[in-house]
Amino acid sequence: MHDLLTGSVIPIVRGGDRTSASLPGLYAALAGDAVDSFPGLAAHQAQAWYQFLAQLGAIALHKSGRETLPAEADEWRAMIAALTPEYADTAWSIAVSDPTAPAFLQPPTTRIASFRECARTPDRLDVPVTAKNHDRKQAQAVDGALHHWLYALLTLQTTQGYSGRGNLGIARMNGGLSSRVMVDRRPGPRWGPRVCRAIRMLLARREEVLGRAGDSLFRRRGGLALMWLRPWDDDTRIGVGELDPYFIEVCRRIRLDRGRDGRLRAVGMGSESTRVDAKALKGNLADPWVPVDLDPKKDAPALTVGPGGFDYRLAQRILLQHRELLSPLSMKDLCGERDRDSEIHMTVLVRGQGKTEGLHERTIPLPYSIAEQLPVEPDPDDDAEPAPLADLSNVMVEWAGEARTVLRRAVLVYLQGPENPDFQNKAADPITARYDRVIDEWFFEFLFDHQWTERDFEAAREAWQKKLRKQAERLARDVWASAAAPGARREKARAASEAVLYGGLRKRLPDAFAAADDSQEDIV
Repeated sequence: MHDLLTGSVIPIVRGGDRTSASLPGLYAALAGDAVDSFPGLAAHQAQAWYQFLAQLGAIALHKSGRETLPAEADEWRAMIAALTPEYADTAWSIAVSDPTAPAFLQPPTTRIASFRECARTPDRLDVPVTAKNHDRKQAQAVDGALHHWLYALLTLQTTQGYSGRGNLGIARMNGGLSSRVMVDRRPGPRWGPRVCRAIRMLLARREEVLGRAGDSLFRRRGGLALMWLRPWDDDTRIGVGELDPYFIEVCRRIRLDRGRDGRLRAVGMGSESTRVDAKALKGNLADPWVPVDLDPKKDAPALTVGPGGFDYRLAQRILLQHRELLSPLSMKDLCGERDRDSEIHMTVLVRGQGKTEGLHERTIPLPYSIAEQLPVEPDPDDDAEPAPLADLSNVMVEWAGEARTVLRRAVLVYLQGPENPDFQNKAADPITARYDRVIDEWFFEFLFDHQWTERDFEAAREAWQKKLRKQAERLARDVWASAAAPGARREKARAASEAVLYGGLRKRLPDAFAAADDSQEDIV
């Protein structure tokens, strides 16, 4: 039955050696910072695994009335088992022969005769859509181990969106083609400190989560936390008011069993409605890791990240534009470790219609002196001036956009000739993409490196304009040196392009041409 509470199902690397652990044993190892990595855990599955471990740990501690994380596996086993007293023999097993009993992430059902095989390998069950079976081959894990099924099932049930009729998605995203975004503050990349900090954060922020959600959204105590315990026989939806705020979701009617060949497989049955009745909320379920879009035209949905991922413009909005985005509660302090550097980790698997548009991650080092300047709650005074850090970041984004526009126009004038250039043409897109990649590398390092006296603030504004000017010049010179201008008009096109570039930069970034510019270090 492959019970996660008693069997050593989960492979881990501990001190450089590979071993395996039960779920309670894993929590004990995490509490002791003894987990280096999880063999077999794919990059796109790490978010779901991390959030599951944090949510389950917080649910177990909250129900037990404890505030500190146990160090022993037996204590974890007792707390987790107490969440499923009526189903102790099956609820934590990956495969259960009796379909009327809950299995791990698999609701009980009496309609198993209507289920049809949907995956014979764990990677077929998994979330990524691989168009035309090219870059990531489908259904290759023929000999997939138990932990491969565990990670694939968990990723499916807690992050999947719409994938065809009857295959609906989770509640914590804004629509079936959106994605579950995670923005997290963490002490570092190691699994133990990350998970333990996240559990403490969820415990400490529970009342704030309930406050953001509103008193009537979740059940304050006694709510359904493990959704696979509830039978799923018809299309009746579960109301959000029945749930614990940290509920662990299941979005598909799936069971794992063994086929005639004795191998594990997944069988399933579609549903005409989502499991959670939360469509009107647009993914905004006060998830502690999900930013909320505050655009008044959008009715406060959970943030959707596009194919561009967390570029510096979106990351700046998440960190500093709290009139536009409500930052997740995970951004708050490290729960008792205030005077410590940390980092912001952002990740999302972006999905499109019938395709996957990339796994996007970004890690931003966060000095503790800067962390104190990042407001998490929106400022009730809409007329208040932005803090210096936010103010500088705003103009940095604005000026970067101005320099990009000038560079784009200059490149198009050179490539097409100065007479009638088409400024909607995409020929300059590779150059502006290079420009954005470089700005992306600089942005937060530059922003966080300055002290916030008035004099230094003005100096930072000037220094940023000069960096933008130099990068625009460098990329324009690359085009002038390597790209062919129209026919015999190369020199005329070059002169016109230079006029557009320098005229535009002088007009839009006047401080970039301040005295002593020649002393500035060149861009590398």
